[in-house]
Amino acid sequence: MLVLKGILLLFIIFFGIPNQIIDYKHRKKKAYEPGDAWAYYSRLSKEGSAEGKFMMWSAYCGIAFIVVVLAYLALGLFGTHR
Repeated sequence: MLVLKGILLLFIIFFGIPNQIIDYKHRKKKAYEPGDAWAYYSRLSKEGSAEGKFMMWSAYCGIAFIVVVLAYLALGLFGTHR
């Protein structure tokens, strides 16, 4: 569990904080409608924007981290520890 906490801390430092800064900058310009962020950053990513690519990759890494944590918890719940 300590390893997962370390990974979470690194994720927050390297993805979470820059993610919020980039999103704040785009929301301040009213670049997209509320609730349309995924489509907006996906379009930016396809157009070659570094910020769009970063936002999409950070979202994919976040989803992957959630899946890993759920798998770890399921292993602890259903695994046999003898």
